[in-house]
Amino acid sequence: MGSICQSHSCSVEYTSQLSTSVNFLKPIIDQQLQDEIMEESLSPTDFDKEFTTTKSMLPRSPDVIPKSPLNSPTPNDSVVISKFHITSDDFVKFRYQNYADSYQIERSLGSGSYGEVFIVRNKQTSQLRAMKQIKKQQSSLSKKCLREMEILSKLDHPFIVKAIEVFQDDQSYNMIIELLQGTDLQEDIQNNNKFTEEKAANIGYQLLLALSYIHNQDVVHRDIKPENILYQYNNGNTLIKLIDFGISTEIKKNRKLSSQLGSMYFMAPEIFSKDYGKQIDIWACGVTLFYLVHKRYPFMGKTNSEMKNAIKSGNLQFDKSITPELQCLLLKMLQVNPNKRITAQQALQEDWFIKHRFLSQFNQQLIFKLINYHSTTLFEELIFSVITYFCQNCDDHGQAIQTFLYLDADQDGQISKQEFKKSLYQLNINNSSQKIDDLYSTLNKQSDDTLTYKEFLAASVARDKLQTKKCQKFCFQLIDYDQDGKISESDFCHLMGKDHSNLWHLLNTSNSLYITEEEFYNMFKC
Repeated sequence: MGSICQSHSCSVEYTSQLSTSVNFLKPIIDQQLQDEIMEESLSPTDFDKEFTTTKSMLPRSPDVIPKSPLNSPTPNDSVVISKFHITSDDFVKFRYQNYADSYQIERSLGSGSYGEVFIVRNKQTSQLRAMKQIKKQQSSLSKKCLREMEILSKLDHPFIVKAIEVFQDDQSYNMIIELLQGTDLQEDIQNNNKFTEEKAANIGYQLLLALSYIHNQDVVHRDIKPENILYQYNNGNTLIKLIDFGISTEIKKNRKLSSQLGSMYFMAPEIFSKDYGKQIDIWACGVTLFYLVHKRYPFMGKTNSEMKNAIKSGNLQFDKSITPELQCLLLKMLQVNPNKRITAQQALQEDWFIKHRFLSQFNQQLIFKLINYHSTTLFEELIFSVITYFCQNCDDHGQAIQTFLYLDADQDGQISKQEFKKSLYQLNINNSSQKIDDLYSTLNKQSDDTLTYKEFLAASVARDKLQTKKCQKFCFQLIDYDQDGKISESDFCHLMGKDHSNLWHLLNTSNSLYITEEEFYNMFKC
């Protein structure tokens, strides 16, 4: 979701031109602004195909034969079920239909060159979301929307905005995103006379955690600035989320980018040479931190030429009140030579963050829930995924975020089995090594001995939530797409895709045409 604040960048701001191969849209693209890396981008057809297949639900071994939809369940179905997994990765995220079938507009949040942003309400669950609407005649922006959804759908981090789904009709693309209640960082800076170093460190630490994660995922954001950093809540809580991945891209090892994109004040010097990589995000993060505590930009100029020269010089003038630890960090982040510039993971270990960052906290009850997590039924996996993906506030008080960060010792955005066991040892928490092994073999869908954030939430938070009738009703309403008071195969396939008849019949053990609301609630008692 783009910020509704007006950009404070230089009067000339480079715009995005993404060269997505689109069969039914053939835009004219300025070759000078085209990224060589973007040639690998998915077309809308490929994108739809990717998110309506059932890769993670294919049998894990060749001896498991998919059931015919007409066959009733057998006593051996538990064997079949054990070969399947459901995660939010399997939900349909790209829909060829009008958004108005599922959402109604509440009000506009603002508009700009990117299109218009609305607050919308889900007709099934009454949840509020944000919707970015881009008209198809804006060809480059249309492809930006597709690219943003493609990238966000692969990211899973507590400090990165979550995109839910994209609706395409004849006129527009409409991207549905979680609605963040807080203001953006730019507005907070303007409304506060002084940003303390402690508050700046808190925000900078979260931002660098997000950057460390996306860089490990081979993604570069390319538009880090205060307008694209939002507070998650509007209650004094300083948890943030990084938004607007419209000009972000995946970048493979030893590849470089060339397009001049972003806001001038935050551009790294190598962008002007049209030869750059992930390190531009670190520079922009450094500019953001400098701006937070100084309330001025580090590099200024009356013209574009003067601005470029100031940025290329790398000369910094600090206020006298700035501590030596912060000066040291900013000099490393705003290093003109990108090969000598500090990485996100290195920056997180700097003295300034050690001095100021919020202490890593944890909720011991959540850790015990992880240890004692046991194999779930296919139905529970579906519901856990629904809760962690669609619930607006799955982590109501930030305790799960804090616990996740505590266990993620190497700060790569995932919890490895080794990290988890080491944390338990340091906390002097008795545990069975076999329990931990079972946890990872059951919960980790990629079989790589790591837990993602959504997997962590499913094991530690979702189970408690689904015990409440309110949450159960929410899940039923979300799956019951046609709102007729019962769940049919059509409803299920709207959520999961059209090729899930086998999975539907594994869930619908009575082999009836639908699951009533009462039957649905009774499934929680099994």
